[in-house]
Amino acid sequence: MSGSDEQESTGVSAVADLGSDSMRSVYRDLLRFGPRSRSELTKRLGLSAPTVTRVTRDLLEADRLHPLTAVVRPKGRPHEPLDIVENRGPLFIGVKVTADEVHTVVTTVRGNTLEELVLPLTGTTVDELLEAMLAPVEAIIEAHPRLAGIGVSLGGLVARRRTVVNAHLLGWQQPVELAALLEARVGLPVVVENDLVAMVNGLHWFGIGRSYDSFAVLTVGAGVGIGTVIDGRVLEGRNHMAGLTGRVVVGQDPQGSPLAIRDVASTDAVVARAQEQGVLEPDQGIEELRALVREQEPAALEVAQDLARMVALAAAGLVAVVDPEAIVLGGENVDLLKAARPVFEQTLRETTARGQRDLVVRTLSGDFDEWARGAAVIAIQEFVGVAPRAT
Repeated sequence: MSGSDEQESTGVSAVADLGSDSMRSVYRDLLRFGPRSRSELTKRLGLSAPTVTRVTRDLLEADRLHPLTAVVRPKGRPHEPLDIVENRGPLFIGVKVTADEVHTVVTTVRGNTLEELVLPLTGTTVDELLEAMLAPVEAIIEAHPRLAGIGVSLGGLVARRRTVVNAHLLGWQQPVELAALLEARVGLPVVVENDLVAMVNGLHWFGIGRSYDSFAVLTVGAGVGIGTVIDGRVLEGRNHMAGLTGRVVVGQDPQGSPLAIRDVASTDAVVARAQEQGVLEPDQGIEELRALVREQEPAALEVAQDLARMVALAAAGLVAVVDPEAIVLGGENVDLLKAARPVFEQTLRETTARGQRDLVVRTLSGDFDEWARGAAVIAIQEFVGVAPRAT
């Protein structure tokens, strides 16, 4: 079955490809960095003036771009900035998978969320996950025309934005061709990525990371992750595992063995410590701890402060190595860090060099909206021609 036949059979409105490399280059620059004149595009992209003139004409005729009010200059012809058409442009679906929920959003080509759906995940087999994703995806397909792609993110190692190599939280130990399986069901292009990598890309392209050439993201939740953007590039590493293992050492255990950040900052580790200290009963979990922290219960606050110190030590090591402009804190347990924020910032200040103490600390919400939007952004990247990484 051809791609067009698949789209017709599933009721998906086809979105035309952007076209040539030059068209993608112009569209991508305007998408990420905002309105520019043709002469500015020529200088920025290294394209000839006739090429930019031809490409922008074609994109205007295709309703991909629209002109803005001309800017009068003291000398020479007025500048006529161009920008992408967002409100009539292509839409994208982002799906963030956790161990027990599927968070789905639909966004514009600039990653602005239009709608969000959250549904439970009752099982983690491949078939169960596919069915759980299809429910919100098919609802969005029915409600929104002009869909151009789907991005899926989950905790695990992913190859070429297509194959889930393994996913510990889902219990997947063997490779799963998740992108191909979902494409066969919905007739739209699908890309898959590690959830932290996807979120960092989302922050870098359209979120708070746009303000910085270099920034680092630390997330604390079921797992612990560290993502880094240096000089405008998301670092993924030789094995595409940079920051994904939670193995950053932040101390020693009582036996003198190295203590990794995941062993003190993951949800299971925090709950276990709270239970050992009598803050939580054996049958209580992270939600009960959050409630106690909100009530300012002293012993619970002490658990949050211990977490903040350990995360700050990991952040300090990262700052020492990559020297980012900002640290972004996120994850479903970020509210515990917020409750202990003076401890986090004080520890970070005490353990960083004097010249790095102007580091900006930003905090995301504990919701999964940024994660799901990040999944949509990797689909946007595919649409505008960001090449997938090599294996």
